[in-house]
Amino acid sequence: MAYSKVHFPILLLALLFINLPSQSSAGLLNFNIKLYSEMNAPITVSCQSRYEFFGNQTIQWGSYYNINIPVDMNIPSDSFVNCMFNGAGKSGIYSMFDYNRDHLHCFYQHCEWRLVPDGMYFVYDDVRHLVYRW
Repeated sequence: MAYSKVHFPILLLALLFINLPSQSSAGLLNFNIKLYSEMNAPITVSCQSRYEFFGNQTIQWGSYYNINIPVDMNIPSDSFVNCMFNGAGKSGIYSMFDYNRDHLHCFYQHCEWRLVPDGMYFVYDDVRHLVYRW
């Protein structure tokens, strides 16, 4: 009986910490940006921030490009991601994450975009918001 009384508070604390936003001791808050493709043809995506190149990836309908970016909370305005798109008859360079613009719309630091034939939609509050037309 004593075993369960001792371990229950520890288990409860562990469960509470699982749902907290991801923040390191260095003042970094990690954001995850997902670009889901609903395009009729493959599209190649190449993304970078001020400090990191995230690589090229060709995504098909139903797949996604995933980016993790640490935001320094001492200078959050320095955090952004720009992506170049090419394929499916579409091309261009777009801002897919800007801390000042997006942080309030990323649920628990998860930002979701939908790439569709007429443009790119930022999803928040369970609604698609058209941000860019191709």
